Amino acid sequence: MRVFSISVLATCLMVGAAEARSLDGALTYLTRDALPAGVDIVIEARGLQDTPLAETRFQSGGQQVPIPFSMTLPDGVSATIRAAVVLDGQPLWVSDAIVVAAGSAPVALGDVVMNRYQPMGFASTLRCGDTRLKVGFFEDRAVLETDTDRLVLSQVIAASGAKFDDPADPDTYYWSKGDTALVSLKGEVLPECVAVPPEPEQPYRARGTEPFWSLTIVGGMVELIPNIGQTPLRAKLPRAALAGADFVFDMAGQGMVVRLSETICHDLMSGTPFPQTVSVTMQDRTLDGCGGESMDLLAGVEWIVQEIGGAGLVENAEVTLEFDAVTRRLAGRSGCNRYNAAFELSGEGLSIGPAASTRMACALDLMAQEQQFLADLQRISRFDIDPSGALLLFANDQQDPLVVARISE
Repeated sequence: MRVFSISVLATCLMVGAAEARSLDGALTYLTRDALPAGVDIVIEARGLQDTPLAETRFQSGGQQVPIPFSMTLPDGVSATIRAAVVLDGQPLWVSDAIVVAAGSAPVALGDVVMNRYQPMGFASTLRCGDTRLKVGFFEDRAVLETDTDRLVLSQVIAASGAKFDDPADPDTYYWSKGDTALVSLKGEVLPECVAVPPEPEQPYRARGTEPFWSLTIVGGMVELIPNIGQTPLRAKLPRAALAGADFVFDMAGQGMVVRLSETICHDLMSGTPFPQTVSVTMQDRTLDGCGGESMDLLAGVEWIVQEIGGAGLVENAEVTLEFDAVTRRLAGRSGCNRYNAAFELSGEGLSIGPAASTRMACALDLMAQEQQFLADLQRISRFDIDPSGALLLFANDQQDPLVVARISE
């Protein structure tokens, strides 16, 4: 399709004197459907606690995909980007969330692929073994949401129950059979699915020592316990302001200001790293500490190992780490084979159990490196993230990391 240039106004929604960086991309979808006349294009960026960072809106003017767009983001903060094509206030096409890491360099997203929007309607949460899904129904279609995809399935004839499959992939289906259901994702049949209560909203937590204070944000409310045994202070969470690269929540009525910074914070007692640095100012004192969960620093990405035992990898070796926050399993490639192991992350540190692996044979130097890597994993007792974003895995008795890895690009 022919591409036209569109000039758009990117409006930063936050106050403050933050430096800015550019972000651009092009909205598209994979079907041959034409966009109707009069649609609006909406791209928004949100930061910590769903804080609006920037938004771009413009009319398509009859243009078809791909539709280029650009916007301006504050420097130094991460952002979640979502895009939609809207007609008369109703979304027609939506994109998955795209996470942009904190930084100052311009961001080029390339093609942002959207999917046709389908309202859920009567959504239920299912547990299929270790996998959680959400399913809803609208007219003769089922909408199935996984951690990574939102699938619109069409109803098909079945000998029993109600079955819905993907018209483009019959090996992806949802098949209701009374109190249970069968789900297949691209040919992978999941364990029998049963309905479970939906997961509650996950609270945001911050904590500090000397004094031992804690802060919780959930349901639009803030609760601060200034010290062990003291009466909690509660306030409605206001919209954040952006001061430099910090998110500032000013609760003037309670004499409390909460400041979140996306810089790695280390617990003063255990040394455990956390994603954010937090300060709470209350009248004549300031409480400093860490926010978020350590697991968020490890899980949800693929880490590419660059060093094992202080040495680089054997030529062409592929060694990776993927931490699953739900199953508490670590998996990846160990150079020659694939491996899988249990791990535990607590206030005491990080530990990794013995690994099970496939049994392929490779060159001797690759096999030796693999054996060292799997043995080193069982020695791990703590982790850190260095200023460049690298993952460092340590044994208790060593100052130098046993394993160094970086996020896959």
